[in-house]
Amino acid sequence: MRKKMIPAFFCFIIMAALPLISAKNGIIMPSGGVSATLSASRSDPYGKSEAETESSVISTKDSDISAADDRISNNFKILDTSSGKIISVDDKEFCYGALAYEMPPSFEEEALKAQTVALYTHFCRLRNKQKETPDKELKGADFSADISDGQFYLNDEQLKKKWGDLYNESKEKIHSAVDSVFGEVITDKKGDLIDACYHAVSSGMTENAKDIFGFDSENLIAVASPTDTAAPDYLTICSFSASEFKEKMTSLNKDIILNGNPETYIGEIKRTASGSVTETVIGNKKFTGSDIRQAFGLRSAAFEIEYSDNKFTFTVRGYGHGVGLSQWGAQGMAKQGSDYKEILNHYYQNINITK
Repeated sequence: MRKKMIPAFFCFIIMAALPLISAKNGIIMPSGGVSATLSASRSDPYGKSEAETESSVISTKDSDISAADDRISNNFKILDTSSGKIISVDDKEFCYGALAYEMPPSFEEEALKAQTVALYTHFCRLRNKQKETPDKELKGADFSADISDGQFYLNDEQLKKKWGDLYNESKEKIHSAVDSVFGEVITDKKGDLIDACYHAVSSGMTENAKDIFGFDSENLIAVASPTDTAAPDYLTICSFSASEFKEKMTSLNKDIILNGNPETYIGEIKRTASGSVTETVIGNKKFTGSDIRQAFGLRSAAFEIEYSDNKFTFTVRGYGHGVGLSQWGAQGMAKQGSDYKEILNHYYQNINITK
């Protein structure tokens, strides 16, 4: 029996929630985040008793934002895709809800602080981008999200429901982390906000932006993240029968030809130095690692595949796109005594942290 192995792929990242990229709005999202995609509160190993903000002040407004509102720089304007209305959220309140979405409050404070600075940088950059080159489809908003489904940001009502009896304790920890670093952002050496991508768990080493997203960045360079391998569900395994495999690949490309022995389906594989599959030949067609990840619902594109006993088995490492800050890696560094600035300077290169 011949076997083929394909070694091995979230700053929005990006949703996840999986990295999530919303090309339409120019958003590179965190692939969902520890809290959003891996936390126990979305019932996961991280025991997501996430924190929430008691005064999550969200004022619902129609999409015709006034000129006075446009001059307000301390509010995020979010186009709620569930209602079509624009929601205005104070910057700090947004950080409370966004941090609770991304990480469980059970994480170390320094990890929570690092995530706060990264996410605030990310969304401030989106806001600046909309001021410079507005997207008409956003109707004056800074970005879009399904608020009713708790995408990118959790309001007070959602957090109370999520945390239950742990609400007060969780809120206090989230507020403490945000309050201690609020207003700090990450800039490059020219003083511009960086593209602060983040993800839940890397394969053990993060990825270069060039390899995953196709753009060069001196800030998003692959670095070691060894504590990721200790994350719950760092390694996941899923199997598909030969017929299921063929069905899912046909859904990707109806012109694919998969005949004969399934052992011959997998051809040449290309991958990054960190292990994510960038390109693979299957049958008579080429696919990206992201294509395969999406088709089979894999947690990342850092996967291996084995054919045996009439089934294809994927062994997947990490969760998310792998670019930028690893949330589990930040937790590992914090546990080892690193502060939030050391964490950020590890995962983002050639940066300054400033107010």
